[in-house]
Amino acid sequence: MSKGISLLETLVAIIIVAVLIAIALPYYRNAVENTRSTEVVLFWGQQKNFVTGYNLSPEQAQRQTQRLNEGKLKYFTGEIVCREKADPNELCWEAEFTRREDSSVRYKLLTASNFRRLMCVGLNHAGESFCESQSQQDEPETINGQQAYWIR
Repeated sequence: MSKGISLLETLVAIIIVAVLIAIALPYYRNAVENTRSTEVVLFWGQQKNFVTGYNLSPEQAQRQTQRLNEGKLKYFTGEIVCREKADPNELCWEAEFTRREDSSVRYKLLTASNFRRLMCVGLNHAGESFCESQSQQDEPETINGQQAYWIR
């Protein structure tokens, strides 16, 4: 009888650990991204109360964009943009928040309906998975030519 661990036992243990890591990693990544996207959701909530129902001037939108990118957001870049609407009387200003380049999970969070709703657009496979996990929709909608999921 040997007193040590055999090579076969060590390999079995390593395989079991590797399988557990492979199963847990996507859940961990989604949890981290969910936490990071919270900064946008909080900012969006503040802006929704401030901006909804108002038509910003281009100067106000530029100041908001500048404020966003001067350190207000840690994991995203933000921009206030005017999206063309079918109805010219409808307010056009919306926000776009893009996950910074240092992430393997790439996606954008966009406002719609004059800041009233938030949607997620995946920019790579991991981003699409994240957006899908954040939504209650089975199928994405096409908004401005992009596949988007409404955030809960």
